[in-house]
Amino acid sequence: MDKTGLSADDIQQIVAGFFGSIVGVSRQSHQNFGALIISVLSGTASATYLTPIIATPLNIKDPKYMLGLSFLMGKLGLRGVEIITAKLNLGGQKDKSNGNQGTN
Repeated sequence: MDKTGLSADDIQQIVAGFFGSIVGVSRQSHQNFGALIISVLSGTASATYLTPIIATPLNIKDPKYMLGLSFLMGKLGLRGVEIITAKLNLGGQKDKSNGNQGTN
């Protein structure tokens, strides 16, 4: 391990998230260059920090699959986290509380 504490896998994950966020950003949806840069940086950050959190419940341990997941998280950003959380039901028990709304 070097002085920065980043391994080669960590750097590859950051790069995969960065390119995923570039692919996920459309130029028409951002009014100026600053918003575009912020969107790319936030996509990269979410991919870097959220990929291990999402990979754990999915039992993904292969580095190649982790890089793919990091790319997807960069592309999808926080919307990707919402989708996966809903599929894994990690967001709580919202579905059970909606069933009682129609009764008096």
